[in-house]
Amino acid sequence: MSTGPSVQAGARQIIQQCLDLKPNQQIVIFCDETTVEPGVALAEAAESLGVSQTIVLVPTAIQRHIPTQTDLSLLAQGAAREARAILTCLNAAPDCLPFRERILETHWTARTRIGHMPGANLDVLALADVDFQQLVAECAHLEVAMVHGRSLELISYAADGAAHSLAVDIGGWDRLPVASDGVIRDGAWGNVPSGETYIAPVEGSARGSVVINGSVPGLVLEPEDEIVLHFDRGCLTHIEPAGCPAALWLHETQFVRAQVLGDANWSNLAEVGIGCNTAVQHLTGNMLFDEKAAGTAHIALGSNMFMGGNVHASIHCDMVTRQPSVIIDGHMVVDRGRLTFEERDWYLHHDDVSLEESPLRLAAQVARSGVQAGQTADGRLQRILRPEPGRVSACSVGHPETARLAQRLYALMPDDGDWLALDRLAARAGLSLDLVRRLLHVMWRYDLIRAR
Repeated sequence: MSTGPSVQAGARQIIQQCLDLKPNQQIVIFCDETTVEPGVALAEAAESLGVSQTIVLVPTAIQRHIPTQTDLSLLAQGAAREARAILTCLNAAPDCLPFRERILETHWTARTRIGHMPGANLDVLALADVDFQQLVAECAHLEVAMVHGRSLELISYAADGAAHSLAVDIGGWDRLPVASDGVIRDGAWGNVPSGETYIAPVEGSARGSVVINGSVPGLVLEPEDEIVLHFDRGCLTHIEPAGCPAALWLHETQFVRAQVLGDANWSNLAEVGIGCNTAVQHLTGNMLFDEKAAGTAHIALGSNMFMGGNVHASIHCDMVTRQPSVIIDGHMVVDRGRLTFEERDWYLHHDDVSLEESPLRLAAQVARSGVQAGQTADGRLQRILRPEPGRVSACSVGHPETARLAQRLYALMPDDGDWLALDRLAARAGLSLDLVRRLLHVMWRYDLIRAR
């Protein structure tokens, strides 16, 4: 099959970077009659990298019968069970979603990496031809800001220059964001290619308005087609102008279906996200990819259960705004589409810690909290984040220097949660008691320790 260099490079990136597959490991690629070309391109990329590949063709007509009337053949089930990675390179039809969910339910294990590519085509593969180091870093930076932040303001701009502000509560550790960088780790699943960080705002908190001037499901908006969505108490109240083509399109394709089903939650503000993928250069109306575009942000209406929220709805309707600004806890992290994240605003250094109001100022003992921690290859302590089933990421515990010293302390603390005297911990680590208190304060901010 003849494909362009970006498609070939993107397919290899998916195998090597997204799924981190090594020679002689195995991948199973599910495709259907609409996705044969990208499925074959991915298989060829795997073969060129020494990764064993198996393609399983499941026609859409059969997908619709799984799992209610039939199931995968035993041969296909056996191949998926033995694979280190699975790619569902399938059409994006809603009535085929149960089949993709079936793959998750039956073949997701602690060692399996599952990537979803609904609506895949050759152009989609080219979106993975991107600087993954930069993409992963930018998604992680936004994740750190969102996980620490309590308030987020999304500022969007109308064609006439008017600024609209949408304010939400993002929880401050009570509601975890998702850094969807497209890298699928053991025991995890996600969309590939990717490139966004998103969060489910606290229900009932959204107030204000947002300009949608990029795209909505199935429709790219021209400048004269922009709409303004108004929110109060967490829900959409109205759209302006009400009778414009984009508003009517949303009503017909999204809202009517929800209302027919008696869905009272369809108007919930379910998500706020920021795109980081520079390879997405044109919006298409396919939200899976439009919402990843660098220089954009998006909001969604409806269900947020799968991203750590509490609202179940019959829809999840993403909508994209171009060149927005985003402010988190008073810090500008995006300025008219350009990432302006400042590390010093979010990665705390132990030298900058004030113990005046810290529980570590007078504490005599500390213990691990039981929250999962990890360690980077260069010795930095990480807080593991699990915002939703199958989604795993990690953020550095403070500034890199702080995180390395924190790892020294954490390794010396009992892993069964028993209490340890601070003076003994300081002696074991060979650090001053004041420095230990400051480091422990940073660890406490990440909920990794208890103090008394």
